Amino acid sequence: MWSSNRTIAALIAASGLLLVIFGLWPQIDLAVAGYFYDGAQFPADHNAVILRLRYLAWDATLVMPVVALAMLVLTGLLRRGLVLGARGWGFVLALFVLGPGLLVNAILKAYWGRARPYDVTQFGGLHSFTPAYQISDQCAANCSFVSGEGSGAMALAIAFLLILQALRHRLSPAVLQSGQGATLVMLGFVGWQRVASGGHFLSDVLLSWLFVALVAAVLARFLRPLIPPRS
Repeated sequence: MWSSNRTIAALIAASGLLLVIFGLWPQIDLAVAGYFYDGAQFPADHNAVILRLRYLAWDATLVMPVVALAMLVLTGLLRRGLVLGARGWGFVLALFVLGPGLLVNAILKAYWGRARPYDVTQFGGLHSFTPAYQISDQCAANCSFVSGEGSGAMALAIAFLLILQALRHRLSPAVLQSGQGATLVMLGFVGWQRVASGGHFLSDVLLSWLFVALVAAVLARFLRPLIPPRS
């Protein structure tokens, strides 16, 4: 089970390993960001198609917790399961609130102080680059560590996969697999876009995914969102 102690331990270990890797070799972050820098700017940050897809994914991350809250209320009022049931929708809502909301945006991005790639001197900015593990004073608010959109995309991906899993008996294998594939493509695109646009370092994105996955695994231990809802 993805909510098992083994999964939780693996996610903690993976997060620690990434912090060690990017701490020992911080040049990985600079090298990856530099690949997308043309000497004057990050071109992906000015591409209309890429930006439109970015905002589409971002809007979906804002809508999903609202949908989860509405479905949770309806489930209680109607006293019947609606796709996920009360536990499932409660899980989705709690994941967004505790993951992207509290852990990422209210704590890490607000206090870690890591400057974004386009703000550091290596890419034409005025601030110093700092490794992922290091708390600094190079950014005052809405900082680079970790990626807010990356965390939102991971929460959204988990919600989509959960919904697809709940509907698996009503969907054909092709539709189910296509939905799962599209979800993973969305997650990968958001991560790629944040790095390619100079908005985040690779470590910001990867750790945002792991942190939200860890929050999901812990929440699942208590809410058990995959229990079939009562009809």
